[in-house]
Amino acid sequence: MNDLVNHPLWKATDPAKMRLVRVWQFPPEANPFAKDGVIIKIAGAPGEVMYHKWPMARAGILDAVRKGFITPDTTVVEATSGNTGHAMACICNALGLDFVAIMAPDVPGSKIDVIRALGGNVSWRTPERRGETTVSCARRLGKQDDWHNPDQYQGGWNPRSHAEYLAPQLFGQTPVSIFVTPAGTMGTCMGIAQYARENGLSTKVVPVMCEEGQEVPAARTFSRMKKDILLPWQEYFDAETDLEYGTRYASFLLSYLSWRLIPAQLGPSFGLALVGALRFLRKHKISGTLDQFRDASDGKVHAVVFGPDDYRPYNGLYLAERLYDDDYARGVPSDLLELIDLR
Repeated sequence: MNDLVNHPLWKATDPAKMRLVRVWQFPPEANPFAKDGVIIKIAGAPGEVMYHKWPMARAGILDAVRKGFITPDTTVVEATSGNTGHAMACICNALGLDFVAIMAPDVPGSKIDVIRALGGNVSWRTPERRGETTVSCARRLGKQDDWHNPDQYQGGWNPRSHAEYLAPQLFGQTPVSIFVTPAGTMGTCMGIAQYARENGLSTKVVPVMCEEGQEVPAARTFSRMKKDILLPWQEYFDAETDLEYGTRYASFLLSYLSWRLIPAQLGPSFGLALVGALRFLRKHKISGTLDQFRDASDGKVHAVVFGPDDYRPYNGLYLAERLYDDDYARGVPSDLLELIDLR
């Protein structure tokens, strides 16, 4: 019998007993679509979980333990830009398992330091072979004897965990006409869409990706998504019509400016989601199709923008973007639409 199945960690970290998301309203005076009956809300991790990806990482490890893929002698390996890897590393550390995070060379040192601080049985590597992505490297290593790759980019436990834990708390706090989220693994996007479909809700889920040649931590370009992600996201989203995109500078700048508007300091992937949300709303206002998203109860469009992590692991990147030297750093501009196409 695999003793890990009955480890006390699972009860101590039951996501159903944690607060996973907190919702704030974006100030109407900073909302370019307030006069159109659009309410923009921000949903972010409230600090009561270690990372937004904690429930998902927990689900991936527990699923593999239950299926016998992970035993006390297994080395767990996962490709990550930080949050999922940190959560899996903490879980494996508590279980006494070796964990290897496969991270890109450009991952901020502050995120790698979290891995290093966990001790000798947790380590990190960059891809080892020419042309390998972090994902393909983790998949290759996971095929070794006594190794296992939970694979957040392929495992159905990823979107299922968001549908089971995140979605009920989110929809319990606010109506959601449009849910906009940065797209990393597509797990959050699929999980919210799955929950909405199963509960007969008309919520429109909008995944936001980086434009090609742009890089925002914890998000992907479409070309990288096609290369790495094997989750069946096409069952929920049309690549031609359902995806939005954003640039790096605009994402960093909007997340930085948002710190003055909401009681949270969310990271650059939130900025990417906000760029995508504003572009989506602008597109539908211009085409005269905003009304399709109005909530039947109050006639408003409730646009919820999701922020999966905070700014702290990215301090160096914010400084490198020289946001403090930008004219807009003096104050929030009267119309955020001026910023969403900046490069």
